[in-house]
Parts: sequence; structure tokens; C-alpha cells
Amino acid sequence: MVESGQKPRLLRASFVGAGLTCSLLAFSAAWAQAPAPAEGQPPAAEAPAAADATPAATDAPAAAGAGAAAATAAEGQTHGQRAAAEAAAALAAGEDDEPVILEAPAPNTRRVYINDSAHFGSLTQQFVIDTDAGRVIAITDSGFLPNPVLSDDGSVYAQVSTTYSRISRGEREDYVEVFDPVTFNPVADITLPVEAHRFLVGTYPWMAAVTPGNSTLLYYQFSPAPAVGVVDLEGKAFSRMLEVPDCYHIFPTAPDNFFMHCRDGSLARVQFDAASDAEPQITHSAVFHPEDEYLVNHPAYSQKTGRLAWPTYEGKIYQFDLSSGEPQALNTIDGLTAEERADNWRPGGWQLVAYHRPSNQIYMLVDQRAEWTHKTPSRHVVVINAETGERIARHELGHDIDSVAVSQDDDPLLYGLSTGARTLYIYDAESGEELRSVNQLGHGPTVISLSDMN
Repeated sequence: MVESGQKPRLLRASFVGAGLTCSLLAFSAAWAQAPAPAEGQPPAAEAPAAADATPAATDAPAAAGAGAAAATAAEGQTHGQRAAAEAAAALAAGEDDEPVILEAPAPNTRRVYINDSAHFGSLTQQFVIDTDAGRVIAITDSGFLPNPVLSDDGSVYAQVSTTYSRISRGEREDYVEVFDPVTFNPVADITLPVEAHRFLVGTYPWMAAVTPGNSTLLYYQFSPAPAVGVVDLEGKAFSRMLEVPDCYHIFPTAPDNFFMHCRDGSLARVQFDAASDAEPQITHSAVFHPEDEYLVNHPAYSQKTGRLAWPTYEGKIYQFDLSSGEPQALNTIDGLTAEERADNWRPGGWQLVAYHRPSNQIYMLVDQRAEWTHKTPSRHVVVINAETGERIARHELGHDIDSVAVSQDDDPLLYGLSTGARTLYIYDAESGEELRSVNQLGHGPTVISLSDMN
């Protein structure tokens, strides 16, 4: 259970309180609509019981009719509306109305975390969604431009965050908060020293990551020069800073090894010892793209396989296999046909590319757009065979989609997040059919995070 005063409890307690208020209102309305007793007759509650006066069989049609009416009324209701109706009925029946805070189901491959950075708001939220049921199962609070972090096995859910003593000004505090993924109680709260404050930038998925084995969390710093912070999750303490070249993003491949993309167009391999002050060992790959061929800010990376898929502004996709600890360049493919490029089709969105490991397929958001509009939403997604570059499908999504992700099971769901509509749309990944959606996700949700548990 969440201890008193902690944010997750406040949120859930508020929800329970709202539900009970609705229940009381519904009960009062039902009482007010009950027919008044005839003059000289006792109220219905005081009338003598008529046990055995009517055979049970006589009540059966009425009960069946009531059940059918309730089932009909439940159709088309949201989960919250159904819960309120059930609570009102239980209260009216005299059942115990003591509030109960439920635990979430164990994490699975179809749980997603939606980061609402709230358009650079000082106070933000993370929404945890069961995409099979299409409902929010938990909410956690965070500060300014948080970086959500998940482990592939689903056991670690953390965020690297920043708060200020006067909401948006005053003394700054950076910290790593780790939550139990079932109760959502905080299990670690690690303050980062002032000299190790993180880089504040629009939330990018790979500016923070957990290393394989879940022992270490890495986060990016850029003040006054690039560096990577190391946090000991097992010891629940900040460890050290690693000086790195002019490189960005963090792609872990081992507990002591990660890759970064550098300004010169190469990949840097960084080997480090979290327990000592030894300088990290850094090597570079060959330059794999020219300076005037720009890569999007949000590549797709599978930590389980070390596969990296990185589109350019024009839809070319560079691929690497990092699993061996050395960057192995794979075939570069075109996400768009020559005809589409001539017709001004380009990738676009915030988190615009996803990789499905079981099928070795790439999903990329595309639309007809002007040059330099690569961060605006798209209404289409192309599905590409990562090995051959063959186009498998192009799905029309029916909404302006900013971010895309795909569940890592054999029958995957495709997720499309609309920042403007504040809604997560859930599709069948193979057909592109929209199955359901979850709305009212904060103020400006931008990033989808999920685990590769398959």
C-alpha cells in the first residue's frame, strides 16, 4: 500500500473519493425518485417483510429483465462510468464502502508508459496504460522535462527528473525516482549532486537508459560539456560522471558499455567502470553519414538485440547491430519510394520510428510535407522489412500522430500517440485497423515507452 503523503496515493485516493461522491449522488437520486408511500402507510423500509409471500420463480423474470437492462446500460460506458455505477449499486445495497487502492497487474509486453511533458510544464505526469483493456492503470508525478526509463524485463520503472523550490524557479533539484511497477510506490529516491545535473531538453527516449542486468542507470548531461551520469540502482546512489566527446544519445549493450552518436557522423563506443574513477575507454566507428545528411532526434533501438534503426529527414534508414560490443553496419534502406519522395512524402513526428524485433520490421511515420517540417505529426505509417528494405504496408492512421511504438509480441499492437488530441490510439499492427483508444492523457503527451518482455 502507498504510505500517507506520497503522490501516487494522493492521485488514486482522489479518484476513489470522486467515485464515492458519484456513488452518493447516484444513491440520492435513486432515493428521490422512489414513489412516496400511500397516506397512513409506513415507509417502504419500515414495511413488514413479506417473506415467502411470493414464490421465487415469480421474481425471476423481473431479475432477468433488470440484468438485461443493466447490461444494456453498461454498453458504451467508459471504465470509470462502469466503476461508478457498480459502486453506487453496492452502496445502495448496504455493502461495505471502505475505499480500497488496487494494485496494477504485473507488467507485460502490452503495457505502455506515456510521458506527458505538458508543453514544457514544470509539473508533469506519466500515464501507465493496459493497452489490451484500453485503460489507465496508474499515474505517477514528475517534474520538468522528465526522462522515463524502463528495463526490458519490466521490473524497473524510473524517471530522471527536475524540480524547483518555487515550481518554475528557485533552487533546482535533480533526482532519479524508481517505482514498484505493481504498487507504484517509490522504492528509490536518489538525489543528483549539483555538478551532475542532467541536460534539460525536449524529452528524447534515449537520453537516459538502464544497462542490461538493471544495475546501472545512465543519463545525459551537457553542462558545460557532454558527459554521462552513472547511477547505482542497486546501491540507490549516484556514482560518477563520465566525460565523453561531442556525442549524444545512450544505447547500452552491456553493464559497462554503451554507444553514442557523435557530431562528426560516427558512433562512439564507451567502456567504463562504474566503481572506479578510471577514465572511460572510447573508440569511434567510421563516419557513416555525411554532415549535410541529417538524422532525426529519435531513433529506434532494441536493447535486447542491439539493433539500431535511424532515419534521415528524407526517409533513408541507417541500421546497425551493436550487440557484439562493436558497431556492425547493416544495409541502409529507403523508407520511401522514388515516386513518394518526388511527391513530397517525408518522415515526420516526434518519436517517428519503431522497430519490431520478432518480425525484423520497421514502422515509420510519413506524410506529404514541406522540407524542415519533420517534427510535425503524420497520418500514415509505412511498414518495412528491415533486412531487404521491401515495403510491407502503408497504413492510414486516421489521426494526426506524433509518436509511434509497437508491442514486442508475435501478434503486435501498433501505438499511435497524438499530442494535440492527448490520445493514444491502438491499432492492429498487421492490418492497421484501429481497435480502441485512451484519451485525456494530460496536457501534451509526447513519448511512448514499453518493455521488450517477449
